[in-house]
Amino acid sequence: MKKSDLVIIVAVLVLSLILFAGVKIYQANDTGDREVIIRHAGEVIQTYPFTEDTDEEYYFVNGDETNHIVIKNGTVQMTEANCRDQICVKTQAISENGEIIVCLPHQLTVEIYAPTSEVELDGVAE
Repeated sequence: MKKSDLVIIVAVLVLSLILFAGVKIYQANDTGDREVIIRHAGEVIQTYPFTEDTDEEYYFVNGDETNHIVIKNGTVQMTEANCRDQICVKTQAISENGEIIVCLPHQLTVEIYAPTSEVELDGVAE
């Protein structure tokens, strides 16, 4: 292994750690005003406030397409869908800002969203 190979490996590891930390900070940087946003074909069709106490169910029906979304105990999960691949149902329940469940065949997304506070940019980011 050459010295340049080692430098590249270390640089990639450092970059991945920085990106991982950035994602965690983004997820933790919510103001408590989180909400669940349900979109079909990119259009918002329903929103719910998202807290530990939220207990809601939403049934999406579009022609012969159906999905069942449950918001309970601080998590959001798609429990049923009549799509062919069932990836959305197999997706683990989400609970953090920025996480998303996608039913691609039905063009349906379920996302946890929290507006983030204004962040000052430093000279490098500007």
